[in-house]
Amino acid sequence: MLAAVLGAGPGRRILAAVAEAPASLGAAVAGVASVVAAFLVRRAWAALDRIPARRILASSTRTARVTSAATTLDPGMLTWVAEDAHWRGRALRSRPWPRLVSRLGAAPALAWQEWLRVGRRPGRLAALLGAAALPAVCANATGGGSGPAAGMLLCGALTAAAMCTGGVRRDGGDPALARMLAVDGRAVTAARAVLPTLLAASWSALALVVLQAASTLPAGAWWALGPAAAPALAAGALRMARRRPVDHSMPVIDTPGGAVPTGPLIWLATGVDLALLGSLPALAALASRPASVAPYVAAQAVVGAAVLAAYVLRSARRVGGQGLSRSRRTVGQTASRRARLP
Repeated sequence: MLAAVLGAGPGRRILAAVAEAPASLGAAVAGVASVVAAFLVRRAWAALDRIPARRILASSTRTARVTSAATTLDPGMLTWVAEDAHWRGRALRSRPWPRLVSRLGAAPALAWQEWLRVGRRPGRLAALLGAAALPAVCANATGGGSGPAAGMLLCGALTAAAMCTGGVRRDGGDPALARMLAVDGRAVTAARAVLPTLLAASWSALALVVLQAASTLPAGAWWALGPAAAPALAAGALRMARRRPVDHSMPVIDTPGGAVPTGPLIWLATGVDLALLGSLPALAALASRPASVAPYVAAQAVVGAAVLAAYVLRSARRVGGQGLSRSRRTVGQTASRRARLP
């Protein structure tokens, strides 16, 4: 860019003057630059002991994350940069866990970290609470249109559910650690789906109440659509957290508007497709606005529960438990064989 600027317009005179300069002037400039560089290196070496190690480690980790995101063109890496930048260097107080969580077993204990993480960031909860008015604002801006309001409602509820899926993402990035825990994968997935379901249900119910208060929806228990669709939204958020990086080796589709890569499209649609499929009864109710919303609420409750149950059963097998039981059986068989030896 600098060469292009200097090569056009008045920059040509500067380049011509530099080219016509004598060789002795160039040697003098190079000597001065070498002396300045040596002085700066000496100052940096002298101040090396006073630089906190945490800043070097933080900048190194951040640079590695950004470089990986730039080279692989993976937007998910940028969220890790923001998450690590927030928690790194913070002194967190240790709090005793509730007795109920300790008594329920290992799966709720693994999911409890999401509750702690959400509770330690009240600003995000406040912003999430304020964003519940966006569907009503969108409906008023479009003249009471149901399509944009429904889309905004789905996006907001899915965002609320995806706020507490950091543990699922870390398990996907480090599957060896999940296998070492030797915990039933289905139980962990079910336990980690509780908080996304509650957040999605609360946010969508509040957004529907605001929509009804703005005279966008007719009379009825429209708020019940939020808790009914929350399980499907939680399943979509968990699927989003487990998606792999963008596969840029996938084919490119030629369209009249230009070439469209399928890798980023599939990455964006992963998780959203499941949430959209599981929320079809609620979206149909918002689009048609029937006089009685009770049948849609019942259908949405059945579909949402079925989507979450199917996701838990299909995507989360026993992680580490089978390997642990096999190793125990192998050790037991070896001990029994040794006992039978003379």
